[in-house]
Formats: sequence, structure tokens, C-alpha cells
Amino acid sequence: MSSSFSSNSEGNDKHFKVNGFKLARDKEMRMERVAGASLAVIGAFLLIYGAINSNQSQINLGFAGLFLSFVVFTFKSKEYVKREALDNLILPYVNMIKKMVDDLGLEGNALYIPPYENMPEGGTFIPLHKDFDLDLGRMDEDTVFLTNVANERQMGLVIRPTGAELVKKFEEHFEGSLDGEGYATVESVSSSVLRALDLAKGVHIDENKEGFRIVVKPTNTEICRASIEGCNQVACPVCSSILLALAKGTNEVIESESFATTQHGVEIKAKKLGGVREWM
Repeated sequence: MSSSFSSNSEGNDKHFKVNGFKLARDKEMRMERVAGASLAVIGAFLLIYGAINSNQSQINLGFAGLFLSFVVFTFKSKEYVKREALDNLILPYVNMIKKMVDDLGLEGNALYIPPYENMPEGGTFIPLHKDFDLDLGRMDEDTVFLTNVANERQMGLVIRPTGAELVKKFEEHFEGSLDGEGYATVESVSSSVLRALDLAKGVHIDENKEGFRIVVKPTNTEICRASIEGCNQVACPVCSSILLALAKGTNEVIESESFATTQHGVEIKAKKLGGVREWM
């Protein structure tokens, strides 16, 4: 009888421990989801409000909030968050930016600009027309809609790249600035960091005479297939971070010419447009 009581007692203890662990895990799941969703909502609000009022600081804060929510959901995706939850967070965010670009009637591909005096962290410029002219001397961190220019070909939207925070992670890993370090360093560092963050399985970059061929193997290929059409103007934080790092590593303006999904992953064709001084 004593043995039976002891066995039942141990079983009950084990049962309570398991249930206690599940309750703690469920509570952590809810907290993570609430935190991620809150960051996404705040980020989206600041992004839209900042765009409407041409306030670059609010737009930057909006991008930061969305990026943090992206990281929170991604870090917990394997154990806690279903694949649908991540899709439901990222796709509306990407589509929202693309809708802004469509509403403004912007036709050009995104240009990733390396850091210079006016924009210490670099930036992204989406020209009004495909046949554009770039005037970096008129851009700065406070500019959103570039309209005070000599001609229509210089008009467009100036935004902080969605992958700017990831580039900072690249440089933390590299323990230094990527400025002028070349495409091979960008390939190595971005591949290591994105693998560590479980955002991509690898990055491969080939240089040619006109530019680069970049192959990214994303962790979540469903998102890429669903939104690949507009990535040449608005890329997700993963691809955006690679292109911005490439602009910084080569000290050249980089145009994202095309995105396509292949058996190897997402293939990006990027064009070298010369250094900052050529566009001042």
C-alpha cells in the first residue's frame, strides 16, 4: 500500500510538473504573440502616419517597429508560432509598402544608396520614372518625397531600407564597418548572420561586368513566392539587408533590377550604377 501511494504520489508530481511546464510555455507563447503583434501595429501606424506627414523620423521608427516584430515572430516560429502566423504578419506589411508605391505611381526599381554625408546609414530611393536621374545632393535623412528637383526624372520616394537594422547585425558579427570591404565579405557575413537568425539558409553572390547575381535561400519560401512581383521596388528585410550591405561594401549605388524564385532560392539581379560622387 505504501508502495502504491508512493507511486501515485510520484505520478501526480510528474503530472503537475508537466502541466506546469505547459502552462508556463503557453503563457510565454501568448506574451510573445502580443509583443510581436503590438510592435507590428505600432510600426505600421508610425510608418503610415509618417508617410502622410512627410516625417522621416516617424517612418524610421515605423520600420524599426516592424523589423522588431519580424524578429520576435521569426525567433519563436519553430517552437511556438505556426507558419500561418508569420505569413499573416509579414505579407500585410510588405503589401502595405507596395501599395504606397503603387498609389504614388512610382515606376522605377529601388536604388540602394551607400552611406554618405547626407545619409550616414545609406538609404533607398524609388524613382518616379524608369528613366531616372539621381541627385544625391538634394537627399537627406529628413526627405521623404523628393519633389524639389530640377526635373521630373529626379523625383521619387526616399525611405530607410527595411533591412537597415540587419546590416547593423552584419557589422556586429564582422566587428567593423562593411564600408568598402567588397562583395565577398558581404556574402560571407550576411550568410552567417542570416543563418544564425534562422532567416535564410545561405547567401551566394557572383559579380559580373554590370553588377551582381545574388541567390538567397530563405527559410520561408512561401512569403517569397507570394510577394516576389514587387520585390524590385520593396524587398523584405532579408533581401533588403543584403542589397544595402552590398551598396555599402562596394561604395556604389545598387539598382535591384529583378527578383525571381528558382530551384536554388530567390535570385536577384542587381546593377552597379557607380559611386556617390558620380551622382552629386
